[in-house]
Amino acid sequence: MSTTPELSASAQRVIADLKELAALTGDANGAQRVAWGPVWRTAREWFRSKVEKELGLTIQPDSAGNNHVVLPGASDATVIVASHLDSVPNGGWLDGCLGVLAGLEALRRYTAQKERKATLRLIDWADEEGARFGRSLVGSGAAGGSLNIEDIRNLKDRQGVTQAEALKENGVNIETMLHAHRELKQIKAKAYLELHIEQGPVLEAMNKSTGVVLGTFGVERHMLKFIGQAAHSGSTPIPMRRDAFLAAAQFALEVRQ
Repeated sequence: MSTTPELSASAQRVIADLKELAALTGDANGAQRVAWGPVWRTAREWFRSKVEKELGLTIQPDSAGNNHVVLPGASDATVIVASHLDSVPNGGWLDGCLGVLAGLEALRRYTAQKERKATLRLIDWADEEGARFGRSLVGSGAAGGSLNIEDIRNLKDRQGVTQAEALKENGVNIETMLHAHRELKQIKAKAYLELHIEQGPVLEAMNKSTGVVLGTFGVERHMLKFIGQAAHSGSTPIPMRRDAFLAAAQFALEVRQ
């Protein structure tokens, strides 16, 4: 049984890691670890150094650029702990990276145990935020089998760089990145855990410090265009007008309902 001082020391190590990462990859406006960019690569190299020097383990990237760290146990039955190091521009110091660095601490503690019955695997998903190209869940989507590469191939950032070019720069071949799905299915996973900050008001309203997720929902984005018809406002009766704004407003209310 872990003692309170041991747990407190673990928490302090996680906080120290979070502050170190924030100082390395952030500025006065927040985290700047946008996926596939230089600051994100700096964050990943920092994490690689932690894994290699402190644990003697290696980073194992999959075909989609997701980084895996595996600590074998007596059984190949695996507990996956995962989150992401990438951020939105000016992101929070805990968002995403809390789950990765808490997972790093779990690896530290598990390494120190004499008996390890199960295998522990930490995954840093690549490009969860989608901040650069507007398509989130890229690495996890490829691993989960839901990503269509044609949806991302020709997406461009503000500098005109395509997603395919950015992937190549980071060692990921867009033509083979969906192999990550097969690679994930080869893992004998028994549980998946992800520690994350709450990004809404629910726990605070309930005066709770932590919560367990009981369900989730998928994310889809669609673009709708409402096209009206110009008409003279004085001579066109209301029933004969084709007001795009009114149609959009009515649609918005119906969607909310």
